[in-house]
Amino acid sequence: MDALTLLTAPPSEDAAASTSAEVVPAYGDQGDRRWSIGGMVATDFQNERIASVRGGLEWFPIDAFSLGLDADLGWVGQDAGDDAAFVGVSVMLRWHFLRNESWTLYADLGIGLVYATSPVPPDGSRLDFTPQAGVGCSIALDARTRLLLGVGWYHLSNARTTDTNFGVDGLAVTARISLPF
Repeated sequence: MDALTLLTAPPSEDAAASTSAEVVPAYGDQGDRRWSIGGMVATDFQNERIASVRGGLEWFPIDAFSLGLDADLGWVGQDAGDDAAFVGVSVMLRWHFLRNESWTLYADLGIGLVYATSPVPPDGSRLDFTPQAGVGCSIALDARTRLLLGVGWYHLSNARTTDTNFGVDGLAVTARISLPF
């Protein structure tokens, strides 16, 4: 077969299939983009109990490290005051420091804002900052889906934006399902 025939011949089906198939990054590889839904429960073991539903978007700019944006809809049960509903948003950083094909171990760190229907804690404010840090694991449920389970510290306070800065420090447990998009 001469060069002119090769250039003018239509592409084979195998060649067309291989060029049109998009390579999807493996979980946690650079370029992986994911959405997730899950929840969190937390307590300070004294007066406050927190529960929330979380949805989020996550992007891996480099292998094993993700940047995420979470939205929260939640509730705070308070023994010393009115219970409060809240909405919030957080920026999360997550480093999967130990990776296996079917699981990872990670550490995460985040900061956010919540607005509540009543002050949290009762002598605090309705607008609070939410620094958070934790550790966890991701477990492959199938080729695309991950279950993330974590435990960590969750804080609510106004960061001294009012005269008083009462806060809540809680132990949090999180769970979420993560899928690529």
